[in-house]
Amino acid sequence: MGCHCCNPARRRWLGGLLAAAVLPAPKVWAMAPAGSEGVVHRAKGVVRVNGTAVGEGAKVRAGDTVATEAEAEAVFSLGDDGFLLRSQGAVSVLDRGTDTATGKPVREVNLEEGRVLSVFGPKQITLKTPFANVGIRGTAAYLECGRDSMNICVCYGRAVMIPTDAPQRAEEVVTRHHDAPRLIRPGVMEPYMVKNHADDELVMLEALFGRVPPFLR
Repeated sequence: MGCHCCNPARRRWLGGLLAAAVLPAPKVWAMAPAGSEGVVHRAKGVVRVNGTAVGEGAKVRAGDTVATEAEAEAVFSLGDDGFLLRSQGAVSVLDRGTDTATGKPVREVNLEEGRVLSVFGPKQITLKTPFANVGIRGTAAYLECGRDSMNICVCYGRAVMIPTDAPQRAEEVVTRHHDAPRLIRPGVMEPYMVKNHADDELVMLEALFGRVPPFLR
């Protein structure tokens, strides 16, 4: 799926999606500050929270594992962070207290397998997979984790990517619009392609909180 909205017609179309409030969150969640509770906004196919099948409106809390079976998809929020989990994936989101330097919350997102697109409110985030730890601040990212490798796109924002088996290859990236996707596998971190996520999905997730992606500002 394409991820660029460089031409005016595409930008107007994405702006229309935002105005239409695609998949709007219930008001209480759209207004909620960063916290430890959230809700499932969309459950397509079999979606599970801690092993129990759930539907739209189900509660999600920090520490829960959200998983999807084949052909399933879940959109859920946790505080002011939003997630789109594709089929055959499992992700857990943990609260890690407060950063003493900034006073902002610290959150950890663990993806053991599958594909997840995430947008975050202002806070410190660590993304963890078997292949890398990625430290980011108030941004958006797409993670895709398989048996032998992973790819990551910091869709916008700043991040430090640290391969698990080769920390000396750590790289800092600053992006505005999918500028530095990376493929990470044992011993290798290299430029990659933007794949399997789209701008309209970022617009949808940010709209859950009344926010707009920076590439539309």
